[in-house]
Amino acid sequence: MRRGVKVLVWTGVFAACAGAGAFVAAHTNPFPPGVEDPGARPTTPPPTSPSPTNERWTLGMFSATKHVLHVGGSCRSTWQTWGPVTIDPNGIVTGTVTARLRSWSCDFAVAQVQTRLVRLTVSGDRSGDRIAFAFSIEGSAPTGSQDLGGFASTVEHIRPKGQIVQEGYAGIGVHATRPDGDFGGYTNDSEIQLNCVAGC
Repeated sequence: MRRGVKVLVWTGVFAACAGAGAFVAAHTNPFPPGVEDPGARPTTPPPTSPSPTNERWTLGMFSATKHVLHVGGSCRSTWQTWGPVTIDPNGIVTGTVTARLRSWSCDFAVAQVQTRLVRLTVSGDRSGDRIAFAFSIEGSAPTGSQDLGGFASTVEHIRPKGQIVQEGYAGIGVHATRPDGDFGGYTNDSEIQLNCVAGC
């Protein structure tokens, strides 16, 4: 066989071998099952679930209160309460609201200074569409004043409970009575509105 023909034959053999090697390399996984390719990157990001957030609500309340004295006569007052309330993902209700005096009167002359502002904390819980809460007095103003109409004497005794509707709203009416310790008594009639402003 001539030298030129031999060169051509061997060149063809080498080319065929190279092509076969490339084909095998392209179709073979160099990492056995269970071994991760260190250069591989995930094709899709792992799914993430959004973190639960607090619901933010506003609480508004109108209260008409009355103190009936056993010696005769009574004092009356009306109050408006407003402030933010939070409901966390576990259903815990917290908030700080302020009650302001709108009007007051007595059937007799009084020398005491009438309270005009009461700071309240709100605590309670929500379960599904049901919500229940209570108020606690944190302070009042002016210093040394008295609430003659009975709001401060009754607000911690009301226990609002209601149902939240789909639109993020709850309307609750509540009534409370208690003795004043001197054969008289207090009454409190309040109307409460809760409106969701974020997170609901």
